[in-house]
Amino acid sequence: MSRPEKKEIMLFSIFVIILSSLICFIAYKTDNSNLSLLTVFTPSVLAFVFTGINKGTKGIYELFVKQTIRKTGSKWLLLSLIGIPFVGSLAVLTSLHFDISKFGLRTSQLMPQMMIIILIAFGEEYGWRGFLLPRLMNNFSLFYASIILGFIWGIWHFPAYLIGTGVPLQMNFMVFLLWVILGSLFMGWIYYHTKSVLTSILAHISANATFNYLFILPEFTGSMNTFWFFIGYLSIVMMVVLYIRRKDLFRYQNNAYE
Repeated sequence: MSRPEKKEIMLFSIFVIILSSLICFIAYKTDNSNLSLLTVFTPSVLAFVFTGINKGTKGIYELFVKQTIRKTGSKWLLLSLIGIPFVGSLAVLTSLHFDISKFGLRTSQLMPQMMIIILIAFGEEYGWRGFLLPRLMNNFSLFYASIILGFIWGIWHFPAYLIGTGVPLQMNFMVFLLWVILGSLFMGWIYYHTKSVLTSILAHISANATFNYLFILPEFTGSMNTFWFFIGYLSIVMMVVLYIRRKDLFRYQNNAYE
């Protein structure tokens, strides 16, 4: 890892966690939990700042335009949209003993939930998958880059967890961190093949929509059972993917994503 790139990765990771923590602290001190929503913009805002400083307008164009508007295979777009919802639906059906007649949505209300879900995805993904993941993939295999990003992404959520916003509250944070790491692997796998932030945005939207509209989280179901089914199925999916594509996904490719 080159010294400038190592410094950029470390500074971005530190600053994004500090900025998120500061916003959550202000939200807590002012007793205004709505302020904590601003944390979702910190990854993309800092990606804009770091890219502008180090690569100028050309880098900003590549991050926010070139990585979004690009030819992407339909199968990857479809996987981004339905991958997590499919796993979530399977988990719900398992908890219902596959009694389809009992399967239903937690809510059919679209607004303002979907607007917030979309804002979250755009606010985060240009930072996580658009900025940080390519730099990690220049120095590690996809597997290790995604694990590292998953830890950073998870820790970034911790300040919001402490003040009771933005993350499932009726589960241990380490369990939530496990989901974030698995989600990072899933989204990293798609990004590896598409180099598209759009697929990451779609996957992020579909994941948050899955948790909002299906009976998976313990605050909606009253237990952790369905969530554990979800974690189990997603783990199986990723183990199969990592085994089948192990030559690619465990291979170190220096400067392959610049």
